[in-house]
Amino acid sequence: MRKWLILLWLLAPVALLSYHFGPGQDALALKQAERFLTEARRLETEGQFEAAIEQYTESLAALPIEEPSLDAPQASQLAVARDKLQLARIRGGFELGRLAETIDSLNLLVADVERRHGRHSPLAYEVRDFLGRVHFRAMAALRLESAEEDVWRRHWELARQNFRYLAENTDGPRNAIDRKNLEVVIKSFNDPPPPTAAAAAGGVTTTAGLNTVLSPPPPTTPAGAVGGLPPPPVPDARPRQPTPDAPQPVANELDLGS
Repeated sequence: MRKWLILLWLLAPVALLSYHFGPGQDALALKQAERFLTEARRLETEGQFEAAIEQYTESLAALPIEEPSLDAPQASQLAVARDKLQLARIRGGFELGRLAETIDSLNLLVADVERRHGRHSPLAYEVRDFLGRVHFRAMAALRLESAEEDVWRRHWELARQNFRYLAENTDGPRNAIDRKNLEVVIKSFNDPPPPTAAAAAGGVTTTAGLNTVLSPPPPTTPAGAVGGLPPPPVPDARPRQPTPDAPQPVANELDLGS
């Protein structure tokens, strides 16, 4: 009996070292990531978005590496945590007025999230909702700057299609909000920019680079079928017989489809 006790006492440090360099390291990494996340949220509430972005980046870097030995639930939880931190970091850039950069980052993130977690996952809906809001903000900012209609209308269309996708696919209380957002976007086509948009588009908001946007997701039902809301009128770009003083009109990219 005494020999067994001595053997267990000798093996105890080995067990502790195994835990420290195995699961223990993951636990320490998660605690470190949580500390960075808490600090990022505090900075965000104080409006210090640059510093918050740095803390979100640190939290992302501190997360444990996804190894093949992890079981499916653990790997899924880590993947969701990483994507949520990516989204939080992108939101910080949006608050700093980086519209074009935010749109580019969100288009990449929504593709990654839908591939990893599914097109109908809560996180995919959250990212697409934010993407629709950013396009709507971009549209409002461009209209306030008296941009050409074909420039701001592209962002209006992308906002409409993202909210339409959500209105067609979500359910419960979320669906009511998505349908309301879709209605607001559709009605905004012929309305002047709202006062709230004027405030949002001021300050450090920049519209540089907003002329280049990615294509929206393909619609799943005929245009204007959601909630009985018809699409707004758009200029007729069908070819007409040219005359000496009126050349044949050229259809823009929204009329032709993307």
